[in-house]
Order: sequence, then structure tokens, then C-alpha cells
Amino acid sequence: MRATHPTPHTDSCNVQARALRGGLRPSADSAVWRPLSAALLLLGSLGAAWAQSTPAGEWQTIDDHSGKAVSHVVVKEVGKTLQGSITRIIDPNKVNLKCEACEGPLRDAPFIGLTIIQGVGATATEPLTWEGGHILDPKSGRSYRVRLRLKDEGQTMEVRGYFGSPYFGRTQTWRRVPAP
Repeated sequence: MRATHPTPHTDSCNVQARALRGGLRPSADSAVWRPLSAALLLLGSLGAAWAQSTPAGEWQTIDDHSGKAVSHVVVKEVGKTLQGSITRIIDPNKVNLKCEACEGPLRDAPFIGLTIIQGVGATATEPLTWEGGHILDPKSGRSYRVRLRLKDEGQTMEVRGYFGSPYFGRTQTWRRVPAP
């Protein structure tokens, strides 16, 4: 008996017949599907990264000692820098707090509406990092240099206030408030 080898014609007929019966499905190793899948995955991840690649948005500040939410701060782009203001105090007993330790025009200014972050710009050397401005601690009335760094795909932000060098300061982690 003579061995028969499939010809390109019989192979394509078999493929067409299997496709008509529903037995042919593109495999993950397919030369067509692999690049297409990679492109779709990349586009999806770029969209998520683009949406969370800036500190602009609403953030929940967290108390260093208790780990509980204290306030909400909205960070906005103003020109080429960032500015952040307190928009909400979580504890209803502290809603009417004023910046008693602040000096000058900020003295006795209500916490709600108080601009606490100013003049922060993107760094050219570190991705997802902004610095160069100042942050106000409304409890002490002191102003510190500040560095903002996005973490966890933009869902948390390290806020480091410091004197002189970032080595001499304190870091808080703020959580992004989901959009309604």
C-alpha cells in the first residue's frame, strides 16, 4: 500500500470543513492572534495608566497614628504646577477647625477650602514624581518642601514633607477617592 501525503489543496479543504463544523478555533499560539492580543492588552493598560498618571484628583488623607481617614484634598493642575486644597473633614466634630497656628493671611482660616499644596511640578528624572513646591501642615502652621510620588497604579500617593533634603522629613500615604 502506498503512503499518501496531504497536499496543500487537501489541507485547505480539511481546514475549511473543520471551520464550517465549528471545530476550528484560533489558538493562543496563532501568529495572528498573539500580536492582536498583545496590542489590545497594551492599549487597555495604557488607558488605565494614563487615567491615573497624575496626582490631579481627590485624595483621602490618613492619620499617621490611627490609620483612619482624616480629610479629603483635591489636587488640581494650575498652569504647569499642582495645587491642593482641603475640601472635606471626615470627623463631624472637627469640621469647623481653623488654622490657628498659621501666620499672616492664613491665620484663623478655616481648614475647609485651605490651600495646603502649592507650586509642585513634575520631575524630569523620576517618573510619577512631582516636587519643588510646598505643603502646609494646618495643625502646626508650618510649611515644608514637598515631594509627591504615585504608587499602586496611581491609587495611592506618597506625600513627603521635608526641610532641606527629602531625607529629613515625614511621609504620609494618601488614597485616591474613586470617581462617582
